[in-house]
Amino acid sequence: MKKLFLTLTIFILSISFYPVKAMERAADILKKNVVNAGDGLYVDNTIDGRYIYRGGNPNNYIKLGDDLYRIISIEKDGTIKVIKQESIGNMAWDESEARESTNSADFCTSPFGCKSWGSNTTTLDKDGNNVTRMTWEVKGTLKNLPEKEATLNTYLNNDFYNNLNDEVKNFVVDGIWNVGPTDIYQTNLSESIKEESAYKWKGKVALMNATDYVKSSTNRVCTSVSTYSRDSSCYKNSSAHNYLYSNNCPWTVSPFDMSNPYYMLYPYSDGDLSYYHASGGYGVRPAFYLSSETTLSGEGTETNPYTISKYIEEPKDEENKSEVNIDNGQIVEVPSTSAFGSIIIAGLGLACVTGSTLVMRKTTNKKSK
Repeated sequence: MKKLFLTLTIFILSISFYPVKAMERAADILKKNVVNAGDGLYVDNTIDGRYIYRGGNPNNYIKLGDDLYRIISIEKDGTIKVIKQESIGNMAWDESEARESTNSADFCTSPFGCKSWGSNTTTLDKDGNNVTRMTWEVKGTLKNLPEKEATLNTYLNNDFYNNLNDEVKNFVVDGIWNVGPTDIYQTNLSESIKEESAYKWKGKVALMNATDYVKSSTNRVCTSVSTYSRDSSCYKNSSAHNYLYSNNCPWTVSPFDMSNPYYMLYPYSDGDLSYYHASGGYGVRPAFYLSSETTLSGEGTETNPYTISKYIEEPKDEENKSEVNIDNGQIVEVPSTSAFGSIIIAGLGLACVTGSTLVMRKTTNKKSK
């Protein structure tokens, strides 16, 4: 009996200190499938620490609630940028006369809508500081931003967001969106990204950037915003090499670099990047960022898309991590296996030691009598 207790005690105490594998975050799961050719996840060569999906049909489907989305990118901070697979309908980017001003010093001076996604209280510079003026062009004159945000911005961050499944809302986080004017004739993709990032907006829901659309293609000819707008050998048969192509002409969040307040960029039905006034009615594919503290299940295919299986809460310290399970829409906090499990096993080990000691004492007492 004494040998049995000692053996069991040693075994339980040893496994109580065995490291339990931590849950993998979505970014780490996805980055296991990086490719160098064909459809799939690529290292983003234009932004350090970022990964992007490219090709006609990569395995980047993700189901959120009842709706299907596509993963655009894995950001450096681990957040996941997604876009709705289908348009929610044709809408104006900014409705006619909604923000029109008669003051020539103001940004919005046209009845054809206005190309500022944010307002004078929500627009930021490249360093994240609030700005009240922005330029129509990359190197243009500063104009006074309006007090209200674009009407599509308002709709997406109120009606659309509020109608999302409550479980999905748990994962949506504020993102930093590049909303600077973009030169459609720019031949250097890195310069286009700098143009877009000259102005920013922080919030929940927006749209893809013009450079998101360019970078998602695996056609070797499609190297810049310019080639995607002017070279038919790039955008021809876009659906075969660019999963973001859609024949419903979805808006981007990128204003066209032109000396007027209303032209916006969007992929035309032919696949090329084109522009139209903000009050026009084109497709809307909402985009948002998912928390870095998520983990996924599924394969990312259209028939077996990724789904969010858990939400990992940020640990208070490295010794005691915890996670939050989403179970039928209910959030249940539980200690992590590495902390909670070790406590239970260590407790069992202590109980075995105590039991073993008692047995040994009884055996000793019996022998001494």
